[in-house]
Amino acid sequence: MTDPTAEERQTALARIPGLALEVGLQTVGGREESLIRLVRRYEELHAEDGQKLTSDISAGRPGEAQNLAHAVKGAAGFLGLVQIQAVAAELEAALREGATGAPLEAILMRFDQENSRACGAIRAHLG
Repeated sequence: MTDPTAEERQTALARIPGLALEVGLQTVGGREESLIRLVRRYEELHAEDGQKLTSDISAGRPGEAQNLAHAVKGAAGFLGLVQIQAVAAELEAALREGATGAPLEAILMRFDQENSRACGAIRAHLG
């Protein structure tokens, strides 16, 4: 099997919803292979974060949920996963401000949807 070309790598990365390819590539000095490796690692580490956040909040651990939202915000931003970064930042702020009930649940749902959609695409297009 041959290695994918730069064009094939960029096409695969472009299929990840919410990935600002230029931001991700700038982070890794333009090396698609490095960005692919790091985006795959994001999926491995963060695919279940929506469930973890919900569990932490349900169990009365908003501080832990806030810390996780902060970590995801940083990881997503570093890689150029801008939609995940934005909703994670919103979630972090809501938790810091003590949000509860339906407003917090709506943000959690959006986070889970964005993160699941991106992680599913990472698995599908980057293996």
